[in-house]
Amino acid sequence: MIWLLLACTHSGDGVDSVGTEETAADTEETAVDTAPPGRPAFANPALAEDQNPEPGVFELTLSAAPHDFQVAGQQVSGYAYNGQNPGPLIQVEAGDILTATLQNGLENGSTIHWHGASVPWEMDGVPWMIGPVQAGESKTYTFQLSEPITGWYHPHFDTERQVDLGLYGVLLVKDPAWPVADHELVLVADTWGEAPEEGHHSGFVFQENTWTINGLESPVLKVEAGQSVVAHVLNVSNMGYLSLSAEGMRVVGGEQGLLPAPTTPERLLLGPGDRAIVEFSPGTQEIELLTHPYSVAGASELGDPVSILGIHPSTSGAANAGLDWPFESAAPTPDPGKTAVRYVFQGDEQTGQWRINGEAFPDVTIETLPEGVPAVIEVRNLSATEHPFHLHGMSFEVLSVDGVPPDQRTIQDTVNIGIRQTLRILVPADNVGDWMAHCHILPHAEGGMMTVLRVE
Repeated sequence: MIWLLLACTHSGDGVDSVGTEETAADTEETAVDTAPPGRPAFANPALAEDQNPEPGVFELTLSAAPHDFQVAGQQVSGYAYNGQNPGPLIQVEAGDILTATLQNGLENGSTIHWHGASVPWEMDGVPWMIGPVQAGESKTYTFQLSEPITGWYHPHFDTERQVDLGLYGVLLVKDPAWPVADHELVLVADTWGEAPEEGHHSGFVFQENTWTINGLESPVLKVEAGQSVVAHVLNVSNMGYLSLSAEGMRVVGGEQGLLPAPTTPERLLLGPGDRAIVEFSPGTQEIELLTHPYSVAGASELGDPVSILGIHPSTSGAANAGLDWPFESAAPTPDPGKTAVRYVFQGDEQTGQWRINGEAFPDVTIETLPEGVPAVIEVRNLSATEHPFHLHGMSFEVLSVDGVPPDQRTIQDTVNIGIRQTLRILVPADNVGDWMAHCHILPHAEGGMMTVLRVE
């Protein structure tokens, strides 16, 4: 039997959960050929309930368990946190303390990794010298979230399978100094299609599967002309790349808070695990957020773009000038030249064997950095596919790609490395522990493309 598997189904009440505006269903066929008729109304993932009334503390329980839902009229058996896909939207302010208890109702072990957050090593959710939370058991994670991030949470045990089946949610750490938009959206993007024999729903090298946003196919947000729209975009697909474009799209933030200055790229590329904050200023014209076909194998793009979100004004009027963000201009740090650690990515799609420095996790050489001494890591991609490089425990500054520095200071925790490219990053080495460094194409990580960086 062939199943359709969707890693995120909608669970909401038709309200922008992080805003105050109610959305309405758009049942009219749009003028955009790439968007399906009878499109559903957009809704954010349901907000997590804070179980602790104390200010500055957010406490919740996340129950991981099997969950049945429907996709394209077919019954699907997957996983979910608290019976919803995506999992509960955790929204806190910078400086808050998060306490989350994982209750494992799965048939095997699991963990929670807080992707993008700088947490103590014991709270990172990686079973490296610390075992997973066994079936029927629980574990409490407690840590402070010091900086604004657009992050997410997911297992880091049996990762490829459990994420694929629906175990993930969004973690927003916001700065109270940021402006308030009329509509603040959380866009959890994933792919689904006919499942391979192993029961996964992942995309393929050439992304021909359907993208969903919060489990909805090409939803529509109804707005008034002149209103402001801010979207936190997260790519949680196991393999699929988002190559986004939209009329008037302005990128104001990344994974680790605001950018030094906004950008208006023709395309915004988000590999698996990557995130961004984008702003739209709709006037009278409808806006369609498109994703273009993208190949990790370096081939030219094939096929037509598809709309993953429509922003449709219900009134006529002029667009606003954009929100007043507290940008702080910053030039990139000069490359100090000395390289402390070098990682070489190699592998092959045909064999499914992926390596870093010729080694497959867990049989890896642990590189060590002294605490508090910033160090340069160089990552060379010698394989025939691209790889989103992700480092746990610490964000880093991108110094250069193929010797070319970015236009402005760029702080990330996940960055895509093209075929034959060389990436140089500056790591602060300010968080003691053993930290995973790996490709976030999850089949690649499962195939061995993961190692450990120790800060001591």
